[in-house]
Amino acid sequence: MSVFNKHRLLSKSYLFLYFTSSLVVGVVMASFWVPPHWILLMFFAAAVLLISVWWKVAWVRTVGFCGLFLLLGVWRLVMAQPADEVGQLRAYNEGEKVTFSGVVVEEPDVRADNVKLTVAGEEISQGESRAGVAGKVLMTVPRYPEFAYGDRLQISGQLKDPGEFDGFSYRDYLAKFGIYSVCYRPQIELVGADGGNIFQRGLLRVKQRFKGQVEQILPEPQASFLAGMLLGAKRGLPDDLREQFNVVGVSHIIVISGFHVAIVAGLLMNLGLALSLSRRQAFWLAVVGLVLFILLTGAQTSAVRAGIMGGLVLLAMQAGRLSDVKNLLLLAAVVMLMINPLLLRFDVGFQLSFLATIGIVYLSPLITKLLRFLPEALKIRESATMTLSAQVTTLPVIITSFERLSLVAPLANIMIVPLMPLTMMAGFVSGLVSFVSLALGKVLATGAWLLLSYKLAVVEWLARLPYAAVEINDLWWGWGVVYYLVVIGVVVWLKRPQKVKQT
Repeated sequence: MSVFNKHRLLSKSYLFLYFTSSLVVGVVMASFWVPPHWILLMFFAAAVLLISVWWKVAWVRTVGFCGLFLLLGVWRLVMAQPADEVGQLRAYNEGEKVTFSGVVVEEPDVRADNVKLTVAGEEISQGESRAGVAGKVLMTVPRYPEFAYGDRLQISGQLKDPGEFDGFSYRDYLAKFGIYSVCYRPQIELVGADGGNIFQRGLLRVKQRFKGQVEQILPEPQASFLAGMLLGAKRGLPDDLREQFNVVGVSHIIVISGFHVAIVAGLLMNLGLALSLSRRQAFWLAVVGLVLFILLTGAQTSAVRAGIMGGLVLLAMQAGRLSDVKNLLLLAAVVMLMINPLLLRFDVGFQLSFLATIGIVYLSPLITKLLRFLPEALKIRESATMTLSAQVTTLPVIITSFERLSLVAPLANIMIVPLMPLTMMAGFVSGLVSFVSLALGKVLATGAWLLLSYKLAVVEWLARLPYAAVEINDLWWGWGVVYYLVVIGVVVWLKRPQKVKQT
């Protein structure tokens, strides 16, 4: 290895890559197995020894710091495990009826025939004795009477363990939200409406107001479709329509994701440049717009996650360092895993978001060469490239998590994705105008209705095709590891330096 390459592999950019990757590996390892304390202590001692004794040997010192960052990842995952009081709380699951007070701490999740309420419980009691606090409880309640974020409730019912269903651990899925008990159809009494965060209450009111305006200017299911695209409120869609979106492989367009953030950022950047703003001014316009967009969604977790990714990419664009996207992705991952390390194993959205972005960054330049035969009009080639790139890197997670693979997803995305920016802009503008004039908002919403209706027709048509999606069950987990190793090998081989022939 040349001296140049040695210096390059120990540059600040590569050191950042090594250290953040080590931290993520530590979280991954601890998600499946936490070594005994004596092993962790020996590992720590070895890392410190490498750093202190061989400080002047750069690569040895680097290995030592990588070990410390790996231990940091393990420690963060361990610290995220349930505390003793949560373990004591689980003792009430499957027991007798309990009574506790609580506050609704998340936006109510409205389904077709029920509502999911996340309640932070207080002062739990069983019989005549007071036992402590109830922690977070996910309650399933009827559609009516309606409850809102911040409502204070008096609750009486039986706490249950979330359990597992068909191999899916509902217990682990809820654990990442800090929820360890569920309660079905309890008796509820509203005792107040001033709980929760006052800022969050305000955001959710604005979101509901905007959703209400959309429902006034558009019929169903177009109204619910637009609300899902702009606000992440996908639960308003009928169950059969949501199933069609899943079959066709375009459910990502009705949840807030990095894809939506990219659209908003691109629209605002182009708007700023069209208004003769400097690139720096257009950048700040896009940043402010992204913040407002996230707030409009109620600052839900998926929107904040997408906003972090979008903000980092915008920063890279402004600094002219798009080549360092891998480090930006790792930085975003580390920030979110430090906040909640349980996301890595139990949040499929987190996994798909990062894998899709990695696919777009690293595979798009290769795949676009294979799709030269597609036209560039309406960004058809670009949409196909992004779709295939993302599907290559997310395939194992999709099959493992959903046990289904959509065969029409590439075609569906080519037919739908290019019109997404125009649809979102038309829907947002008409919804905004409707606050001033409902009649004018309805007129402007005609364009959004046509675009939304086209997308719904495409989804319905493709979902009816034979073998639109195939079921894939009981795959060996190791195939995913082999798959990613093959993909990485192919990418490295295709990107290898080409030798110039000597004449």
